[in-house]
Amino acid sequence: MTTLSTLTKARCRWLAKLGSRQKRYGYVLVAPAVLVLLLLTVYPSLYMLFVSFYDWAIVATIPRRFVGLGQYLWMVRDPDFRGAILVTVIFVMGVVLVEMVGGFILAMLLFTDSRGIRRLRFAFLIPTIIAPVVVGLTWRWMLSADLGVINYLIGLLGISKIGWLAKPLPALLSVMLVDIWQWTPFTMFIMLAGLESLPVEFFEAAYVDGASPWQVVRYIILPMLIPVIIIALMFRTLDAFKTFDIIYIVTRGGPAHATNVLSYNVWRKGFFENNLGYAAALSVVMIILATVMTQVYIRVLTRVRRTT
Repeated sequence: MTTLSTLTKARCRWLAKLGSRQKRYGYVLVAPAVLVLLLLTVYPSLYMLFVSFYDWAIVATIPRRFVGLGQYLWMVRDPDFRGAILVTVIFVMGVVLVEMVGGFILAMLLFTDSRGIRRLRFAFLIPTIIAPVVVGLTWRWMLSADLGVINYLIGLLGISKIGWLAKPLPALLSVMLVDIWQWTPFTMFIMLAGLESLPVEFFEAAYVDGASPWQVVRYIILPMLIPVIIIALMFRTLDAFKTFDIIYIVTRGGPAHATNVLSYNVWRKGFFENNLGYAAALSVVMIILATVMTQVYIRVLTRVRRTT
């Protein structure tokens, strides 16, 4: 018994030493990735927070002055900031709603065993893989009041030309249309992947019991697809929240600040109005808002998974 106990203790010590050695080896393997992550995310974020406390201009000859929370206090009274928040909320809510509904409808239409329709799915990838700059330039030409193909087509119907990018409401609707055209397939493929993962037995049992297609969608597909819908909603909300390239290429925030979303407002304050400190403060606020939205989505998703 003594010999067996001694061997057992020795084996336990050996396993503990091996586990500790493997743990240290794991830390060594992960260290380069953590270092790169710190250099690319944590350091720029801390430096941006540092800059936000200064009246910091791009031109090096202009002295930098510490203002503390002055940038954040001015943000509350800044009409451009309040207007950018309103435009961003309208833009995000509009495009995300249409993209989610449109993506679900397209996913349902393409959810079939037909080989021809399955091959057609790849055509929907085209808008998502085109560079946003190319998308913006193409749509800016298409939306041109005089030479645009859209005004040409509606002219064939007897409708007078519309200044899509010259008036506030049409300009906002135009950039929303561009975003919807490019990113609806993204939500469609997420929904389609979710549909492909659902058990077929539920559909077969519902049809045997005499359920209509709408009842199958309403009472079986949608409840089981809620986690996937929340994930797609989170991705699209965060991505639409930081939209910049389409706005920059198509409208430059105009006309009359009608498309001046938060991300473009940051660029305009920092590089156009020569105020990097205020732009950094705006960026900090955007990061906080994005973090809050992410946490809300994660909590909702966690609750949904616990109840299902």
